[in-house]
Amino acid sequence: MSCEHPGQGASAPPAADLDRPTAVRRGDVLEETLASIFAVDYPEYEIIFCIEDAADPIAPLVRGLIAEHPGIPARLLVGADRVGVNPKLNNVVKGWKAARHPWIVMADSNVLMPPDYLERLISRWRPESGIVCSPPIGSRPENFAAHIECAFLNTYQARWQYAGECIGFGFAQGKTMLYRRDVIEAGGGIEALGAENRGGRGLD
Repeated sequence: MSCEHPGQGASAPPAADLDRPTAVRRGDVLEETLASIFAVDYPEYEIIFCIEDAADPIAPLVRGLIAEHPGIPARLLVGADRVGVNPKLNNVVKGWKAARHPWIVMADSNVLMPPDYLERLISRWRPESGIVCSPPIGSRPENFAAHIECAFLNTYQARWQYAGECIGFGFAQGKTMLYRRDVIEAGGGIEALGAENRGGRGLD
């Protein structure tokens, strides 16, 4: 997230991995959101779907999407690495380790990605960056609680996050997170995020 529009460099965009922790959750419109990743307009990227259990009902949908898009490198990984108390992090660690490119995006399964998703994220990176994230916009609420969540995300939270960023107070929000592998490895690796969740030292 940034309050400025950076200039576009002349070099080719770097290759990236899109790492999506995936599971069936009530109320998620997963077929549309998971399919949106295959419509991302970017020169070189690989998709890594992560599930904990091979019997998860979402697995056939993911395999079907992969089969429908043979021209886009995509894999489904199964299993969990217990690096902390955060189940999403435990699910996605295998994707991080399997990623082939230096730029890695972790994005929740219910994020609907626009075609310029990767381009916009990577364009926001600065030499001093450690992570780039994007505040979510809530849409299509299906019940009263969801309406409240959307109202919070789209008004109060969005305003304060954007205002904080503009005055130099960065933040990290887990819906969409862009990392550069060497930065995370220098801070102790993906496992250090698990240590932070357990109340340990975490990343520097």
